[in-house]
Amino acid sequence: MLTSRGCWCLFSVLVILSLGLLRPSQTLTLLGLTLLLWFAGQWLWFLVRLSGVRRLHVRREVWDDRSVVTTLWAGQTFEVRMRLVAEGRLSLPHIAAADRLPFAVEHIDGSLHVQGIVSAKEPLETTYRIRCGPAGLVRFEGVRIEAADWQGLFYYVHFVHAVVVLPILPLLMPRTSQPASLKRHNLLLPPGIHRFRCPGSGSELLDLRDYLPGDPPRTIAWKVSARRDRLITKEFESEVPVRCTLFVDASNSVRVPAPCGAGPQQIRYGKALDRLIDIAAGVLQANASIRDLTGLCLFDEYGASYIAPARGSTHRTECLRLLAAAAARLPDQPTVPPDHLLPLAYSFAAEVYPELLRPAVNSVPLAMIWLEGFSGYARRLHGGLLELLHRRKSALRTLCWWTSFWALVLPVSLLLARTLFRTRALDNSLLIILFFAPLAVLAAWGGTIFLFGVDAVVGRSKRRRDRWRKQLAAIVSARYGLAPGGLAVLLEDDDAFSRLLQRFLSEHQVPYTLPLYSPEGRYLFAATEKITVLADALVRAVGRGRDNELFVLLADLLELDDALDPLLRAVRVALGRHHQVVLICPWPPGLDLPPTRGQGPGAGDAKGPSSLALGLSALGPQQLWDHVTTQRFHRAYQRLRRTFARLGVAVLCAAEEEPVPLVLRRLERLRSLGRPHS
Repeated sequence: MLTSRGCWCLFSVLVILSLGLLRPSQTLTLLGLTLLLWFAGQWLWFLVRLSGVRRLHVRREVWDDRSVVTTLWAGQTFEVRMRLVAEGRLSLPHIAAADRLPFAVEHIDGSLHVQGIVSAKEPLETTYRIRCGPAGLVRFEGVRIEAADWQGLFYYVHFVHAVVVLPILPLLMPRTSQPASLKRHNLLLPPGIHRFRCPGSGSELLDLRDYLPGDPPRTIAWKVSARRDRLITKEFESEVPVRCTLFVDASNSVRVPAPCGAGPQQIRYGKALDRLIDIAAGVLQANASIRDLTGLCLFDEYGASYIAPARGSTHRTECLRLLAAAAARLPDQPTVPPDHLLPLAYSFAAEVYPELLRPAVNSVPLAMIWLEGFSGYARRLHGGLLELLHRRKSALRTLCWWTSFWALVLPVSLLLARTLFRTRALDNSLLIILFFAPLAVLAAWGGTIFLFGVDAVVGRSKRRRDRWRKQLAAIVSARYGLAPGGLAVLLEDDDAFSRLLQRFLSEHQVPYTLPLYSPEGRYLFAATEKITVLADALVRAVGRGRDNELFVLLADLLELDDALDPLLRAVRVALGRHHQVVLICPWPPGLDLPPTRGQGPGAGDAKGPSSLALGLSALGPQQLWDHVTTQRFHRAYQRLRRTFARLGVAVLCAAEEEPVPLVLRRLERLRSLGRPHS
């Protein structure tokens, strides 16, 4: 590729050579030919050395404070060392390399760019530090290479693919609001040695303490009480550890990213699932520190994966990896218009796959740009008449050809009929058709040319969108092995193209946002199927339970009031088996927290309805929409809390600091009582 300097240099050489040929001047001709040969030689030498650029290799290592790591932790800082190595003895042109920063990390310091000449003995190296975002996956795509000659005449862009995928596990760290939950050692050691030394319903004595109201009379130490002249209660060891099973919602409703930051140095997207994973990791850490058993169940609209309660570092790491894999999944919605994802997908493909967008590989014919509009079978057209005109250009062409065809066929047919039947009854019809046929042809072609001209003037952005769609359709069609007609299908089928675009972005861990509501006002992510999946998983967990257990449901049940019957029946089964159930609802990032238990929705409004309506009328469209959305979520949360309160199940908001301490307090209750009341 010629740079602007190269274009001017070539233009100057051609001007000198042309002047020498037009005006017979041996000096100018010889000078022009010499410069042209020098320019061609430089171009050939640059092409020869580009073969070495295409054989560059990337070696990347991620370090913590001690050594190379293959697992990252949320919120922690790591050092990335990137090395660019060349093969062969041929010298390479001057290159500038830029390591592509993943979306899931934040750049702290150091340089992502390095430039120089790469050789087998002297590779290019750069070091920078990153800070990991929430739990998920980090995908390093590779390094962008920009090569140029020393004169700056030629320019070449290449991307060295060196994919490295590392998991980001939830960070395990002590919480300030976490209550102390330590198993005490037996003060009155029995003759035998027991593994679980905590209060419970066992037969071995653990400790003596003062009597508290509600303690069963059978646990009173009468002899000791007589000596001390006050009631003393015996505590016994627990024969089994406490079991806790976490049901984490991984459906589309909690995977939709929402903007939560600004600026290139910040994590720009957040999900409600991040908070659920943080709570699950906190409970998992607290239970592991006191050797309790923790199970994990990840569910969505399609099914559930279950890990039985266990303990140990291997079990904890496996649970954390499953949580990180769930956090890395992005939402999928096939009914979303592909135009919403086209700019993001094309800009990413242009950066990571420049070789697949070159005209020699993925060209777009001019006739396709100016005479076609994708897709012609869109489900719903937005943009008014101009959008309809752009997408129906093929129908205009068809109308013109059919008008021309019938304008030629009808007069000829009538003329033949008049000749064969030798009748004058068709003379009037023939005259009318001969008069109006040219007018119809001129009107059809003139109107079509006029409409095409209007589209050519005002449809620049639409033609660019069509070009992006054709090139991206070719990339995903080749990447996912579609049939030879896959490109044509993706140009017309919006659902298939949108689904593959989301798969392409999810595979490369590119965060994208999706509209929450359809044009008809229907919530797109209200998947009622996950209620049945969660209810079945809870019933199976109750069937496998051994002792009194705690089931923590971290699920998005807002706006699903009409589909809660299967889950309510499963919760009643768990409570009937003397288990405990806690429900924690995710909350959209950036939305106001719901009112406290002493308040209802709108309790803070001391003004009357007329004052409230007057205040809402003064808000702008965006502020009014935010207010309506907040009130809608608050009312849905209050309805959900009332529904489960009838069963004695606590319902909490995941955005608050209360969920983890509440879960740990419930575990303490299970540990201290032999048969807790639900």
